[in-house]
Amino acid sequence: MGIKILTHGDTDGICAAALARHRFPNAEIWFTRPIRLLRDLNAIEPGTAVMIFDVAIDEANKDKIFQRMRELAQKDEVLYADHHPLPPGTLKRDFPVTQFALDTGASSSELAFKLLVQDPKSDMDRVALWGAIADYCWDTEFVRERMDKYDRRTIYMEAGLLTQGLGEAAGDYHFKRDIVIKLAQGIPPTEMPDLVDRALKATKREWDIYEYVKKHVVVEENIAIVYNLPVGSLGKAALYALGITGADVGICTRVKKDVVDISIRRRTRSKIDLNEMLRHITARVGGSGGGHEGAAGATVPVNLLETFLDTIKREVSPIRSLGAV
Repeated sequence: MGIKILTHGDTDGICAAALARHRFPNAEIWFTRPIRLLRDLNAIEPGTAVMIFDVAIDEANKDKIFQRMRELAQKDEVLYADHHPLPPGTLKRDFPVTQFALDTGASSSELAFKLLVQDPKSDMDRVALWGAIADYCWDTEFVRERMDKYDRRTIYMEAGLLTQGLGEAAGDYHFKRDIVIKLAQGIPPTEMPDLVDRALKATKREWDIYEYVKKHVVVEENIAIVYNLPVGSLGKAALYALGITGADVGICTRVKKDVVDISIRRRTRSKIDLNEMLRHITARVGGSGGGHEGAAGATVPVNLLETFLDTIKREVSPIRSLGAV
């Protein structure tokens, strides 16, 4: 039946998929997200090898996802490599897969390299570094050691081009699939003209977003909020909101028909666990959410946005006040 790679469409997910594709050149590439993982697993015929990268387990569908993994693993290999916190009450041993790697301090790209690249001296470690830098997962022994092999400025430049170009591509999965294939062949971002063009456009747009945030951000109870960003990265707008206002938490929203996409960022010094907070809030008010301690996202129905934000304000303020005592 062949091999299917299911991966997140951000830079880390794409770099992890490229490392898998390097090992298995005929593998098929699918892009997915936590909320779509169950549907995509159900579309795979038993007898197909499956590799899943950088896709958190959706708490609401955890049991069904594990059941489907178990069914697929009974017929062929199922590999899962990720760096997101597990749903509450979940242990690593609960995963019914044949290969497993989870480390919340490392990138999925680093985990993919360790699992799949047979030659530890392979130059494909560059791809793992680009994915790690893109997801701010550079404080690991692997990254520190591998960085000594290259000029850091060159690695960071390539990582920046890759991240900016893929960010501009957004939902263009044909383009992203082509990038995975080229990275798997060892082609660096600077040798992909279309990617470089997109990266330059994205960078210019980011400065426009920065100016938009300066004009439209509002501060509510130590939370900086940008409502309904017209275009661009919600995550970066939330980050800019922090820097511009000095608030501890930055939030950016965008309405899509009857739902709202939300990105949240926190200051490094903050003790708030955004992943845990969002999982609990969305479980109470509706929608889905999660991510990392310092960077997370959620999707909620439009009519629940006000309730969602009010709940965040109540959760954040007591944590900050208690920390100041």
